[in-house]
Amino acid sequence: MRFFNIYFFTALLLVVSAESYAVTDSERAVLIRLHHELELSRSMIDEAEQAANPQDRQHIQYPQLKNDLNKILQGIADAVASERREPRSLSPINGDYQ
Repeated sequence: MRFFNIYFFTALLLVVSAESYAVTDSERAVLIRLHHELELSRSMIDEAEQAANPQDRQHIQYPQLKNDLNKILQGIADAVASERREPRSLSPINGDYQ
C-alpha cells in the first residue's frame, strides 16, 4: 500500500501543477507511464476489495479510493492531451523613450 501512496501523491501533485505550464516531451512520456501504472493499480484495488473481511471494525472506503484514482487518471490524461503553447512572434519594441 505504501507503493500505491507514493504513486497517488505523485500523481496528485502532477495533476495540480499540470495546468500551469505546457508539458514537455520527456514529462509527457513520464506522465503516460504513470497513467499506465495507475491503471494497473485498479486491479490491485479490486483484488483488495474482494479480499477484505466484512467483519473487520475498520473498512477501507474502496468506492472513494476508486473515485479519487479516476480523478487523478483523468487529470493526467488531460495534461498529456493538452496542447502545447507555441512561441509567439512579438513586435519589436522601440527602445527609445526620450
